[in-house]
Amino acid sequence: MHGKTFCALAVALAAQLLLVPTSLAEFGVDQQSALDAQAARLKATIDADIETLETYLADDLTYSHNTGWVETKVEYLATVESETLDYVSATPRDVEVRIYGDIAVLTGLADMSGLLRGEPVALTIRFLEVSRRVGDSWQLTAWQSVRFIDD
Repeated sequence: MHGKTFCALAVALAAQLLLVPTSLAEFGVDQQSALDAQAARLKATIDADIETLETYLADDLTYSHNTGWVETKVEYLATVESETLDYVSATPRDVEVRIYGDIAVLTGLADMSGLLRGEPVALTIRFLEVSRRVGDSWQLTAWQSVRFIDD
């Protein structure tokens, strides 16, 4: 194989590797289970499935919205159930997962859309999520987000 051909193949392979989405192979089992719990919690939120959502939220939850509005578990469930804040979609990206024993810390961006008191809202947030392992799953204990503006 000629040097130029080898270099071209190496560059092409490196480019492809950069485009591969995050997969189970890139995460350990604990990291993947924390991501799975996040996905299930977001789905339950979008579906307003209060019974399922309740299992993914710790009793001592502190949920801080990007506006500074802070809710407890009971308040957050009431907000989702009342559709005061009706989540339509939530798509996390660039998520990093760090595991510290029975604590998972997730950080990243999320593209969010929904209705706030009936008015359409769409934004990107940067989030910090702290979950605690409970049995075979994770419960959200703290959520903090800020609006992300890409300049």
